[in-house]
Amino acid sequence: MGSVLALVVIACLLYVFVQVGSIAFQLTGLDRATAQFQALSAVTMTGFTTLASERVVRDPRRRRITTGLIVIGYASTASIIAAMVSTVAYNTPLQTAIDLVLMALGLVVLVLVVRKTHLAARMERSVRRTLVKRLMPHPVPHEELLLYQKGFAITRIEVPLGSRLAGRTLRDAALPQRRIQVLTIEREGEVIPIPHADDVIEVGNHLVLYGEPDNVQAAFGTEPIAALG
Repeated sequence: MGSVLALVVIACLLYVFVQVGSIAFQLTGLDRATAQFQALSAVTMTGFTTLASERVVRDPRRRRITTGLIVIGYASTASIIAAMVSTVAYNTPLQTAIDLVLMALGLVVLVLVVRKTHLAARMERSVRRTLVKRLMPHPVPHEELLLYQKGFAITRIEVPLGSRLAGRTLRDAALPQRRIQVLTIEREGEVIPIPHADDVIEVGNHLVLYGEPDNVQAAFGTEPIAALG
């Protein structure tokens, strides 16, 4: 029974680590789906070779996150193997089968509890706030996609919680006055190319912008917006 409990605990911890890694990747500019895929790949040590993986390797922040997840994955795998060996070695076949069934039922019950109580969403908000405060040098998560001369770049950002522009339309945001052009809005799997002036900027949206990265940080941050010079 102790081995079953250990396996359930390890599975829960792995879930938490994957979610934390996914949020950390998102704060470096990756979209949610790519971040979750990369976090799961690192923890399970599957090593998928994709374009997104190359983007992870090139970014030092993402390399540190990936390294931590791989170490956690190795430790968790060793713990799972030890627990499974203990279950098989010291139990009869019938007891082993019962333990495995109990483990599966325990995991199903945990998944149902997490979904019904919206625990995952609350945990994500808490982890995101913590990581933003402690680990992220920029208040607005971003990724520079293409750097031009004189400091201009095409940048992909995530609109953070508390952003001064959240809830405003593109017209009200007046971004061209800060030499920022919105090229694309991405929200909940929907892509809006060449957005309209009446499109609303929402928390969690990913925006592809053209402008100076410092101006982007100043415009989308959480402090009162600075006056234009």
